[in-house]
Amino acid sequence: MTTLSYREAANDSRYRVRDMDLGGFTFSETILHAGQSTRGHAHPWPEVYLGMDGFGIIYLDGDDHGIAPGALFVIPGGVHHRVTTESGIAFACFFSGVRANDK
Repeated sequence: MTTLSYREAANDSRYRVRDMDLGGFTFSETILHAGQSTRGHAHPWPEVYLGMDGFGIIYLDGDDHGIAPGALFVIPGGVHHRVTTESGIAFACFFSGVRANDK
């Protein structure tokens, strides 16, 4: 049995991001602090976001959607996406490959 562990990808006044390498895929947890937003980005691969705790807005190519616990978003490759929150939010994402510091 292989033991998996998280790698801290970012930890600053904006958010804490921890990644877990799943051998060709990455599972990531983000805690976005109150009043903050991710930088926003797009990449060629698809990505899945899952709201875990708190509330926020996810912007997908300019359209905004509420993100809350249990909300699931399948984001196609090439779609610009960004998350913002007034009160703080935790969400998970799953994508192919390894992070290229694009958050």
